[in-house]
Amino acid sequence: MAEVSYRILLTGVPVSSRRGALGWCSVVLVKAGRENILFDTGSQGDRAPLLERLEACGLAPKDLSLVVASHFHYDHIANAEIFECDVAVSERERRYALEAEYLAANDPFVPRALVPFLSSRLQSIRDGDVVAPGIRAVALPGHTPGTMGLLLSDEGVLLTGDAVKNAWDFVRGEPPPSFFSAAAAPENYRRIREMARTVVPGHDRPFHLLPGGEIAYAASPEVRLDLYADPARAPSPVRLLG
Repeated sequence: MAEVSYRILLTGVPVSSRRGALGWCSVVLVKAGRENILFDTGSQGDRAPLLERLEACGLAPKDLSLVVASHFHYDHIANAEIFECDVAVSERERRYALEAEYLAANDPFVPRALVPFLSSRLQSIRDGDVVAPGIRAVALPGHTPGTMGLLLSDEGVLLTGDAVKNAWDFVRGEPPPSFFSAAAAPENYRRIREMARTVVPGHDRPFHLLPGGEIAYAASPEVRLDLYADPARAPSPVRLLG
């Protein structure tokens, strides 16, 4: 079996805004032998740092073997357009996007122009499918009907997309915002605890699962914002997480 490793290129940030969704999701590079698999892509605002971090890994967009999108929301799939490889989504999510089910669900986060652009490159995968040796697809519906994670079996690491949006939701048993079924969240959380030792959420730092329902963050990166509030003064830094 090929050796499997992963590297978080962009760390998700658990922050909300009254202005709207910020869309800072986790983007993870998974290597399985010679295969380079990207789990989620981030949004357009993430494009420059994503390319920089791929380059730091010795990779260009043409070197990706497969993009796996946890679901079809803009902040997880928008940068799929810069890669040449196929884009894998669950069969259920593929229907959700291609058959415009998201319109009936009043889901404003599916990028409409990207659906036809990617349609010929979409590859369907189902719960339990082996994406690469040691890497298995896990259906986690709720946030959208076809939300899907990837389990790195030997490492016990589960990349969840927004099935686990952040540790705050997970520990409290709160469902993520749901365009399909908020009631599915408790079952998803239970299954996740059974199959994983480490969770990489859609919008938070990775965390380890401990006995008794507690968690321990695996990393605590700093996110810095620069606020240009007054032209007479220097920008004010705002630090998150670290």
